[in-house]
Amino acid sequence: MTRPHPPRAAARWRFAAVLLVPAGLAAAAIGAAAGAPPWQAWLPFAAIHGLVPLLDAAVGDDRGHAQPGAPHPFNVAITFACLPAWGLALAVSLAASVGLDGWAWWGLAISAGATGGIVAINVAHELIHRPRRVDRFAGGLLLASVGYGAFKVEHVRGHHLRVATPDDPASARRGESVWRFVPRSVAGTLAHAWRLEAMRTAAEHPRAGRLQRLARNETARWALVSGALATAAAALWGPGAAGFLAVAAAVAIFELEVVNYVEHYGLARDRGPDGRYEPVDHRHSWNVDTAVVNAFLLNLQRHSDHHAHGGRPYTALRSDPRAPRLPAGYGAMVLLALVPPAWRAVIHPRLDRYAAVDDRPV
Repeated sequence: MTRPHPPRAAARWRFAAVLLVPAGLAAAAIGAAAGAPPWQAWLPFAAIHGLVPLLDAAVGDDRGHAQPGAPHPFNVAITFACLPAWGLALAVSLAASVGLDGWAWWGLAISAGATGGIVAINVAHELIHRPRRVDRFAGGLLLASVGYGAFKVEHVRGHHLRVATPDDPASARRGESVWRFVPRSVAGTLAHAWRLEAMRTAAEHPRAGRLQRLARNETARWALVSGALATAAAALWGPGAAGFLAVAAAVAIFELEVVNYVEHYGLARDRGPDGRYEPVDHRHSWNVDTAVVNAFLLNLQRHSDHHAHGGRPYTALRSDPRAPRLPAGYGAMVLLALVPPAWRAVIHPRLDRYAAVDDRPV
């Protein structure tokens, strides 16, 4: 009789942790609306950036192995469940924000943004890489909810091709602070997404007029969805709700871009005599395999394997021992990146040691 494989079952269930994030935001919003002290509106943000890194350090590395092949239906359901879960948590937060002001309002808006960075953007990142159109559409909706639908276009067709090169705005250069990187990456993402879609629509519809091409431009379409959501929020809960949504979106985008900074900082692909860059491999992403953050971020920390195999589902991503390794999980490294001198003091020696061992420039 075949016995079940406990590690595989545990690995399947632990990713449901991501659904705790919107649940925490909804609970904080309900409490705020009921008159809870203002500090409680900050609890989701504090849990994401305080409790999770502490748990990550305490639990240590992920002992689970990759699950090859198609993801289990349960793991597919988790990613889809994030869309209604995030939508409900965001709607509850917008409704609650109407009666708030001061620290409570800002705490809930920033908590919503931190939640969106995980549930809207990171889950969308998984979905936009999937082959089914319905998955990619769900990912686009999640991204549009935080005003970053352009990421769906640029990430797959831009970042994955240009990663670890000077052409990629989402690859941080050695010596570049996160405060300089984030605006450069956001501006580059928006501009390149627009350019990619302009070239595609011109090539596919050479006889179409400018307005016809604009109607087929995916970047423009997602921008319209974001605008429609903001308009609906203002209509339902007043103009302050649109401001709440804008703050939450800005925080979510900032969270994503700081993670981008951490993932590729200082790593570069070699260029051959023919001018072409070498293929992307394990050397071009920082990795770490801590269990708690991997559960909440759907194995995002196994980033080298993701770039080497962009179509591989999160449950099948492997931990590559040859990749440059961060000293702690993304939760802690994101906080470290906000202090550039401390970041350089920790990361630059690792960059130098990795370059010496690998005998390649980084």
